[in-house]
Amino acid sequence: MTSPGIEGTGLERRSAILRAAYRVMSREGAQRTPLAKVAEEAGVSKALLLYHFERKDALVVAAFEWALNATADRIRRKLAERSDPFAAIDTVIDAVWIGPVANRDYFRFYLDGVDHLTHSPSSEMGAISRPIINGLYREVIGAARDAGGLVVDDPEAAANTMRAIIEGFFLQWLQTDDWQTNHAAYREQCRSAVKASIQVLT
Repeated sequence: MTSPGIEGTGLERRSAILRAAYRVMSREGAQRTPLAKVAEEAGVSKALLLYHFERKDALVVAAFEWALNATADRIRRKLAERSDPFAAIDTVIDAVWIGPVANRDYFRFYLDGVDHLTHSPSSEMGAISRPIINGLYREVIGAARDAGGLVVDDPEAAANTMRAIIEGFFLQWLQTDDWQTNHAAYREQCRSAVKASIQVLT
């Protein structure tokens, strides 16, 4: 199988490899996925994969960052479609809780990435995740506060709380036996908890 853009520029090939790494690692786990499997999924040789990523550690870190940025970009697109700061929190929750299968794949990969980064002496997990995730939430909260839709003294602290709530609900949801059926209920509980924590005005 050949990924879209794999015959293009070096940047396009690198992006295609990262997409392939995400697909395989979200199914099989970052630690259990050999580089040869990623190369096969991307439709490239292992030598070409190693040209872009000299070792597996570098590939996992880059794929983790790619997945975070892809999610943040998708949320920003959803926010731009609505252009309503009063509905910003609802938009973020709906854009994050997109569906049971996609969320399960993403969050399993996310947890693998966190585990890998916390055990890698060469990686700074906070330097990768905090600007992307907390930065997005701070941006959303700040805009909604400025429009009069939120009561927030400290957008930075509120962003930290929002992230903790969202990730906490995902962790709980992943541990339920009937995760597909329970997805909507956990999404709504998460929505209510986030709104209560930052005093959304109605």
